[in-house]
Amino acid sequence: MVASDLPHRTRCRRTNASPGVQQSDRSAACGGEKARQTRRYQLTVIDILADYIRFRCESVTSLHPPVQPATLLRECNRIVGSMFVIFDGSMELMALTLLRLPPDRQHTLLLYPVFENVLTQAGTAPADYDTIPGYVRMLLCYKRWKSLVHGRDEKAGIDAHAIRLLPGRCPTVRHTSDLCFLRLLPPVPPGQRATETRYLLVNDLFNLEHCIAQFRHHHRRTSVGGHTGGRDESTAKQQRDNGSNRQRHLVSVLACVR
Repeated sequence: MVASDLPHRTRCRRTNASPGVQQSDRSAACGGEKARQTRRYQLTVIDILADYIRFRCESVTSLHPPVQPATLLRECNRIVGSMFVIFDGSMELMALTLLRLPPDRQHTLLLYPVFENVLTQAGTAPADYDTIPGYVRMLLCYKRWKSLVHGRDEKAGIDAHAIRLLPGRCPTVRHTSDLCFLRLLPPVPPGQRATETRYLLVNDLFNLEHCIAQFRHHHRRTSVGGHTGGRDESTAKQQRDNGSNRQRHLVSVLACVR
């Protein structure tokens, strides 16, 4: 037995199923483990990059005399450029990095242009804003960006950009793993549901930092802890109100497989 065979043989246990089924099961198990390893690696990189940005913020704010605008712009471009290269333009990973940054108003001088640079480019990259985790992630990013400023006009500008990017309402539940993210959002009055995103943006309805901490906890648990977010019978029941033939077919197939 060679060393490279050991993890494969350890993970992929023998069953009484046919060879084709066994091969499919092994591929799924190994693929799932590889996906979790990738997510763990990404979270580690996010932690390291967030520490680096914090360090650069501290360096900028400690300069005497104060940093010049041209120097600040170069620093911002260096940080944002590094994020795009490291994460290959993934808005999800860049947004998670923004949420990982500690909320220190003393760092606003550099954090504000970093948030602005990343979030104003959000509409140019493939995104998952039509999912509940993606929607909540970006909503929290824009709320965090707003927390860095005091001016009414600046806050209104951030709201306008978020409203152009995000759907008017929170997306519907697709997976059971969506529910923990959905519960982070406060209830919306019936009269505000058509413009739910605007309502959540312009009103201070929850403790932002607590909500971000809970989001990061749920994200780590669902992406690394083995919760794949796959469809199951309970999730399908929650979505039958849309009358989708595709979803009804999926439920029947799952019932036959089980």
